[in-house]
Amino acid sequence: MIWQFVKRELKALFKDPGFLLLVFGGPLFYSIFYPLPYTYDVARHIPVAVLDEDKSFYSRKLVQILGAEEELLPLAYEAVPNVKQALEKREIFGVVIIPRDFGKNIMKGITQRVPIYTDGSYPIYYKQTTAALQRAIKTMSAGVEIQKLRAYGAGKSAPLLRSPIRLNIKNLYSPSGAYRGYLVPAVFVTVTYQIILMVIGLRAGTLREWKKQYPAQFTPFLVWIGKMISFLMFMLLYFFYLFVCMFRLYGFSGGTHLGPWLAVYILFSWATVGLGLTLGSLFKERESSVMFIVVTSLPLVFISGVIWPVWKMPLLIRVLRLCVPITYGITGVVRVFVMNGSLADITPYLVGCLGLAVLFSFTSYYAIKKRFPIQI
Repeated sequence: MIWQFVKRELKALFKDPGFLLLVFGGPLFYSIFYPLPYTYDVARHIPVAVLDEDKSFYSRKLVQILGAEEELLPLAYEAVPNVKQALEKREIFGVVIIPRDFGKNIMKGITQRVPIYTDGSYPIYYKQTTAALQRAIKTMSAGVEIQKLRAYGAGKSAPLLRSPIRLNIKNLYSPSGAYRGYLVPAVFVTVTYQIILMVIGLRAGTLREWKKQYPAQFTPFLVWIGKMISFLMFMLLYFFYLFVCMFRLYGFSGGTHLGPWLAVYILFSWATVGLGLTLGSLFKERESSVMFIVVTSLPLVFISGVIWPVWKMPLLIRVLRLCVPITYGITGVVRVFVMNGSLADITPYLVGCLGLAVLFSFTSYYAIKKRFPIQI
């Protein structure tokens, strides 16, 4: 009897063009087009203008060092107006001005400042450009200091005298310092959350508009469990498509840690479907669900803790975030795929998802029973 209802529900869903567009078009679009900008982790060959007003050996040396940075593509400019025009047209995203007497001041031992300007309107370009420009200038400065120390008789010990303490920096969880490793998995969780809630809302809104009754052989419990199974099937389909196939396609290392994440994802899916069925009873028109989910999804991503630290949030927000499944889904996937967490590390997220799953199971069953036998 349950599978009869599931078959009936799936057949009705596949006859709905809006459902087909959401359930298949959404994951396909996001999984292909969203990760593409982050494929190489860091931006490379960013065009920057180099205005060399000195034309000396040392200025040419600096230009050579700038060209060795893989993030930069130095372009020679002769006048400030041309640089401004190129910057306004987004032909360049950074400017390096090598002032007059640059080489003379270095020979005299006078501290020389090199102005650099970067376009801050593109955060990814800004970060990579600024870091690469600073690194190139520091490399140039270190080379000049080492030459002077050797001239004073330091010999082979000049590099050690110049830098007696060296940093050994290691970026934990994101070795390249890029966004891809933690942002794309979080977006995939958000996509599954958004789409399944929209689909459930569309289905509930359509049934409320029709005001039809369920056949006599169906009970409220059978309707509830049949709907849960139907939509959970799509959540599992998303899991294997996004977190197995697409993860391996894009080279995410987390694709090998499926056990702990599958445990979180199953409970996350259960809680999300329960929430969707609960909210579905509130939507009188099918379009209302789409507007509600679109408006609320982005704030929920911000309060999940993956973008902004939880302890920086107001107390009310910290409490609110514990009441939505997406919080545990996003933090769980980041903990497993980005931070290589084990099953023990994600126990709090398992407990949180389980609590919400049980809560929303009761509320969704009550919503269906309250309107039974009217379809919802």
